[in-house]
Amino acid sequence: MLVNIVTGYLGSGKTSFIQHLVRELTPRERVVVLVGEFGEVGIDGALLAQDTPDVLELGSECIYCTLSADLARQIPLVARSLAPDRLIIEYPGTAAVQGLLAAIRILGRPLTNYRINITHLIDARAFDDLYNQYPYFLCSQISRADVLVLNKCDLLPREKVLDITGRLQAVNPGAPCLCASYGQVDQAELQVVIEKSRLAAKKPFKGIGPQNAGDIPSYYSFSRKFHGLFSQKKLLRLTEDFSGPDMGQVARAKGIFYCKEGWVRLDYLPSGAVLSPVNGRFCESKVLVIGSDLAVGRISAALLDCLHVDEPRSIGGAGKRSSSRFHGGDRRMVFGYRVCDDMPDVDWNATSKRV
Repeated sequence: MLVNIVTGYLGSGKTSFIQHLVRELTPRERVVVLVGEFGEVGIDGALLAQDTPDVLELGSECIYCTLSADLARQIPLVARSLAPDRLIIEYPGTAAVQGLLAAIRILGRPLTNYRINITHLIDARAFDDLYNQYPYFLCSQISRADVLVLNKCDLLPREKVLDITGRLQAVNPGAPCLCASYGQVDQAELQVVIEKSRLAAKKPFKGIGPQNAGDIPSYYSFSRKFHGLFSQKKLLRLTEDFSGPDMGQVARAKGIFYCKEGWVRLDYLPSGAVLSPVNGRFCESKVLVIGSDLAVGRISAALLDCLHVDEPRSIGGAGKRSSSRFHGGDRRMVFGYRVCDDMPDVDWNATSKRV
């Protein structure tokens, strides 16, 4: 079994990249996706489950304490229960990948024969700001990658893309650096991601030395589930409030909401926000906000205000954490994603701008 670990800072495009990878692989491989989410309400798993039924999501309020170990323990369990050709792990953007690598090494023998590939995504537009804020964290993640994917290259001049590519290769000269837009790399280059791998136990993990705690981004998360009908206009106004001081320092927000027009996906970064249509049927609206000094009460009240006043405001609290153990059985139920028959299919023709 080949294990693709996909890393990258918040908003780098990991979910879009995995969706593209899954669509390319599923005709000829059986693929399982394992999502590590920072928070008790997962968004990425619900989106990825539209492309493959084999999606498992692990949520954790402390990515530094338990999530890496849970993900590592899940690898042999998934291998025995589902026997996939490939396991894709989406690793949280604020977590250092060396935590997962250390957990894999500790497990030792059960993971000896798995081929492991680390693909690291970089947001080309946000690279300079992130490097200035967390240079050690960023370089340590880049240095541990087998493949580098510079995403959102369409948003920068070619000269700037070449400059960033050169800087990435200076940190990790042994990793091929691929350029991508919307999380999609060229078909020929995608084979590099698909085929490049190493044996977990036979090749040591290399990279920059130990980090201080201050070198790793320190964030908290707020998550909640909702039932009811949301207003798209109010959700867009909410993203403007995220940029202000009243909500705290919001580094990332993402959600799935049910509106009169159908299901929509919310993506927010300090550099911009977008509300885009999403095909699929989901059981509930949900949101995840990541940042520091979050004003949880104000965020919760602002989300309530986005509900239509003439609709019931039945709200579920922050959902229960997804199980960190694989139980078998009905996969869509085990993994927390089932199709709701009472939710309509949505046919979208509109296009949207991207974060």
